[in-house]
Amino acid sequence: MNRDNMFRVVSSRRFFAMAAIAVLGMLFAAGGAEAGGGCAVPNATGTAPAIPFVSPQAAGQQEDGDSHGSSDIVGLWHLNYTAETESGAPIFPPVPFAFLESFKMWHADGTEFENAFLPPVGGNICVGVWKSLGKGTVKLHHIGLMFGADGSVSNIFTVDEKDTVSEDCKTYTGHFDFKLWPPSYDAVGVGTPIAEVTGKTAGTRITVD
Repeated sequence: MNRDNMFRVVSSRRFFAMAAIAVLGMLFAAGGAEAGGGCAVPNATGTAPAIPFVSPQAAGQQEDGDSHGSSDIVGLWHLNYTAETESGAPIFPPVPFAFLESFKMWHADGTEFENAFLPPVGGNICVGVWKSLGKGTVKLHHIGLMFGADGSVSNIFTVDEKDTVSEDCKTYTGHFDFKLWPPSYDAVGVGTPIAEVTGKTAGTRITVD
């Protein structure tokens, strides 16, 4: 769906689907400490050891003895989501289809931020929290808001992901589960969602150089 169609009718089916995942919960930022940096190492003069900051994820990586750990996903990524199944309200095109494109930041403190390639009017920013599952794999829970033409919250959506970073740390792949809920936070996760889409994630790291 092109940008003109999305602006044409905010409540249109296509916009509804894309804006939902857009708000998804987005989230990307660079940074993070290596697991091995969690140990205090005395210097040659025997003075007090330097103790570098270690994020909760990096600390967990060290305890698990995981050499390819959670810190690998920290940073800025270009993401593409491909839908493979859908159910519920008939608001999505036939599968498979390109569900969303975004910039995503994974932070070392276990939070995440995403900025979708969608018009801000319907909601294109979302946030999440994540944890390491070991061996370069992470689990993410993402949440975001969708807005109607009058500016009020029309829906809340959640996205749950499991992603694994490649050995060279330049890409990651995984699966996502998008669920659309009523506009009340108390209704999120209760009963059957209005609509649900599952599919694959594909990320490419964005670097300084």
